[in-house]
Amino acid sequence: MNQKYQKIRMKGFTLVEIMVATSIFMIIMLIAMGALISSSDTAKKAQALRIAMDNVNFAMESMTRSIRMGTDYYCVDAGGIIPFGATTNRDCSLSGSGGGALLFTPPLHPTPRDTAYKITPRLTGGYDTNGTFSLQSCSPACVDLVAQNVDVQTLNFFVNGSSPTDKIQPSVYIIMKGVITIKGEANAFAIQTMTSQRSTE
Repeated sequence: MNQKYQKIRMKGFTLVEIMVATSIFMIIMLIAMGALISSSDTAKKAQALRIAMDNVNFAMESMTRSIRMGTDYYCVDAGGIIPFGATTNRDCSLSGSGGGALLFTPPLHPTPRDTAYKITPRLTGGYDTNGTFSLQSCSPACVDLVAQNVDVQTLNFFVNGSSPTDKIQPSVYIIMKGVITIKGEANAFAIQTMTSQRSTE
């Protein structure tokens, strides 16, 4: 009778064995869940960064398209006041630091030199609270062209051939640099492009 009872007892797992197996399983599951959550967070950050960069590229493309079809280029010195309605054109040489804003006449606008591209401190409630800059289109009221998490730190325009009498095809070289912040992490970007005037006016 005792031998039969001992055989029956030997067929099961002890409480210690079950606890050890459960603990190992839980540790493996926690490691797997941590890796899964980390991977998901990385994918979300990458997607948010791609969306922000698409926004920056779209803003640059929009600027380039408007400048290409525009006329009457006036390059404004960095920090200078934008002279809306100026009566002359103005170059910014590649040998210098370039201009901080570009004033021009978009296609089909009746008023000369009534639109400008520039960077401006981003305001909250009328005050500069976070020290970041936004890319803006002004005519003369300004609107942001980039998302809130995009800080455009540098915007330079180099204009050549703006005078209608110099016989040079007008062209504009643009450099834009800044930082995109995703969940507290800063990601630097730098893009540049060059466009020449295509307007038939």
